[in-house]
Amino acid sequence: MHVMLMDEEGKKYYIHGKGMVKIRGLGVVDADRIRTTPYGESIRIAGKRFIVVRPTAEEIISSITRGPQVITSKDAAIIVHYLGIGNGSAVIEGGAGSGCLSLFLLQSVFPDGAVISVDNRSDHLRIAAENVSNSDFSACWHPVKGDIRHIQLSHPADAMVLDIPDPWDALDTASSCLKAGAILAVYLPTINQTEKTVVISQGTSLRHETSFELLMRKLEVKDGGTRHSYETLGHTGYISIFRKMS
Repeated sequence: MHVMLMDEEGKKYYIHGKGMVKIRGLGVVDADRIRTTPYGESIRIAGKRFIVVRPTAEEIISSITRGPQVITSKDAAIIVHYLGIGNGSAVIEGGAGSGCLSLFLLQSVFPDGAVISVDNRSDHLRIAAENVSNSDFSACWHPVKGDIRHIQLSHPADAMVLDIPDPWDALDTASSCLKAGAILAVYLPTINQTEKTVVISQGTSLRHETSFELLMRKLEVKDGGTRHSYETLGHTGYISIFRKMS
């Protein structure tokens, strides 16, 4: 399970591992004791009071092991929104990456759904497994080493995400794996890749619905001096949404 400590000043400490572990800013702590403390309860460590809290997906992603380039939380959240998934949904993820998007998908389909993450690289699956394994949703995660372009499922999926360099080569897979009316989301770093994917999709059973990028600009809030933050999270990737037609 994912767990985090928050002190009275609001500083957060993500707890990972089992037994006695070293946490930056805290020193060596008993992770097992912290994990068995109910969410919302207080705990004292070295005389200091902390609240045990359930971290959000955003907070989990901020603390996980990084490998391949991750999909940011703003993009992952809007992808989940467009997929329209919920408890019990079966989702195929083409490209496991570091498991960041996997966690967002798993949080949505838990406890009765499934996320099938397909990646042809063992190192990517290993990092994703490390990051997913400590979550409350790990039982719903099904990693598969293989080529997303050739995967076959016994039952059609409710949604699919492609985070690979050449998603146009996996559109036939999406057409065959998705239920009629289901959503495919494609995440790409460049406009040229996005254009190629949309153009090629016109020869499939996938109807292009929209393509966009999501920009996020934070506020620095102070009494009488609120302003836009200069640390705008600008372009991260382009998202295209398709619907499987019958």
